[in-house]
Amino acid sequence: MNLNRAPVLITPDGQTIGQSAAIERYLARRFKLFGETPEDEAIIDCIAEHCRDVKDAARQKGFSKFTKNKTDDEKARDRAEWFEKDLPVMLGKIEEAMKETSVKPTYAFGTSATYADVAIWALLRDCFAADLEDTIKAAEKCDALNAIADQIASNPGVSKWLSERPESMF
Repeated sequence: MNLNRAPVLITPDGQTIGQSAAIERYLARRFKLFGETPEDEAIIDCIAEHCRDVKDAARQKGFSKFTKNKTDDEKARDRAEWFEKDLPVMLGKIEEAMKETSVKPTYAFGTSATYADVAIWALLRDCFAADLEDTIKAAEKCDALNAIADQIASNPGVSKWLSERPESMF
């Protein structure tokens, strides 16, 4: 089920799962990060999809080194606009929306870690190294998002994975 493309996940029983969102949702269910009810799952997934929308918007802005149809000056201009204007606005919208779902300051939904929290952490702390400083600056007014990202970053399992994961350009 992977169409010979990365990423893939091999489950404990040998099943191959492709597509990053499908992998993320599989792991969220497997590790009970999707809440208790179908409604919880939908809200948690909604927050995670907002994070995916932010990543998609950055990709569409077209300032990465993989963008071929722009000059370096155009990419630099678009990158500055993204981190100084677009990203702070999008993060502010997520922060505002979470006021309806967050019960505890360090969680996007409910009172324990969910897939939504992991998605926020990945967006703010596990981005490309070259973008980390600018991402942190863009999120500086988002106290709730930063608290969530810090909470996930302090998880011993996450810390262990970060220290042991294989090197990758992604």
